[in-house]
Amino acid sequence: MKKIVIVGGGAGGLALATQLGKKLGRTGKAEITLVDKNSNHLWKPLLHEIATGALNDELDYVDYLVQAKKNHFTFKQGFLTDINREHKKITLNEVCDSQQQTIFPQTDLEYDILVMAIGSTSNDFGTPGVKENCIFLDDQGSAKKFRKSILSTFLRISSRLDKKDKLNISIVGAGATGVEMTTELFNMVDVLGDYGYKHLSSSLLNITLIEATNRILPALPENTSKNIQLKLEKLGAKVLTNTKIVKADENHFYPEGQDPIPADIMLWTAGVKAPDFLKDIGGLETNRVNQLVVTPTLQTTRDQTIFAIGDCASCAKREGGFTPATAQAAHQMASICYRNIVALVNNKSLKSFKYNDKGTIISLGHTAQGVVTTIGKHQMSVKGCLAFFIYKMLYRLHQVSIYGTFKTLRLIRANKVYSSVRPKVNME
Repeated sequence: MKKIVIVGGGAGGLALATQLGKKLGRTGKAEITLVDKNSNHLWKPLLHEIATGALNDELDYVDYLVQAKKNHFTFKQGFLTDINREHKKITLNEVCDSQQQTIFPQTDLEYDILVMAIGSTSNDFGTPGVKENCIFLDDQGSAKKFRKSILSTFLRISSRLDKKDKLNISIVGAGATGVEMTTELFNMVDVLGDYGYKHLSSSLLNITLIEATNRILPALPENTSKNIQLKLEKLGAKVLTNTKIVKADENHFYPEGQDPIPADIMLWTAGVKAPDFLKDIGGLETNRVNQLVVTPTLQTTRDQTIFAIGDCASCAKREGGFTPATAQAAHQMASICYRNIVALVNNKSLKSFKYNDKGTIISLGHTAQGVVTTIGKHQMSVKGCLAFFIYKMLYRLHQVSIYGTFKTLRLIRANKVYSSVRPKVNME
């Protein structure tokens, strides 16, 4: 029986483990093991909603053990520290609880086929002071930490323990995360004001969104980008483009050739890279942002028994450039990787991966805007209710890939019921 190990339970890794479990695990053709440092999964594009308390995260978590039991694979919690390609095994470090008591010891796992789906972390580009002074939204823990911190700040202002007339929040990186965080923060403070907290309204916030390139959301068409910028400015945000940050300290960002930008809260959303420990792990080829370089079949260049998908994979496109580090791309890679692993187990030929850009939708609080791909490569601009519906459907399709249609419909119903009785902002 083949041993298939998938490291990383993100959008691509969890969908892949579920598919392989149903296909090969259920029939006894392979033993599938999913490895992740966390005990549960949350779709990464929702982190900005966790950070601002807008999301009912209790219904949106996926427990890896439960998912494994229902879909014929096993789950091991741990953090990958080494790949021994000669003996075909990986090493996971010990897992400790909040009191630093060991709950899972260091362990080795053997594999015949290994899939790396570890995802990405924020890229500070080596900018001095950023790592020490900025908040990053890399995972559930950092998003919850930010939520608790900003809630405490808002409540101190409400009680006048902190007598700020303006709260300076600076966000570096005007991609999807930076833009969505900006809109959610304005919504968050307005909701708290509506709940009766004094001195809290969107007029309190002085949010500066900083982008090094000549416009926000460079992945979108220029007219869509400009339209979204106007909406941000109407909310009260200050948008700075062509502004490269060269240093940060406790309360300032320092743009190249410009005056320092004051900040009480400093967020860094200016790009991603694969985790540093991946660089040259197991002697595999990596690029300058630590991604594992893969062939068109998603196999790593130096070992055909090791695949890589999602944000941690560097996959060249036929027409030039590389597959983007997005949840959309991770799902598409997981689908081809699934087919190729099944083919490999059955001694059949493998297929090449081709990224299909289906568009980008940006959440703007209670609305959305972006583009969707229609016939061929033609893109159609969408906004308002239609865009918001498409944005929500992207997440529901992710849930379908994990749970199936029936359970996803039940979750949608449960979310509607719970949303009608829960606070609009998670105060925990």
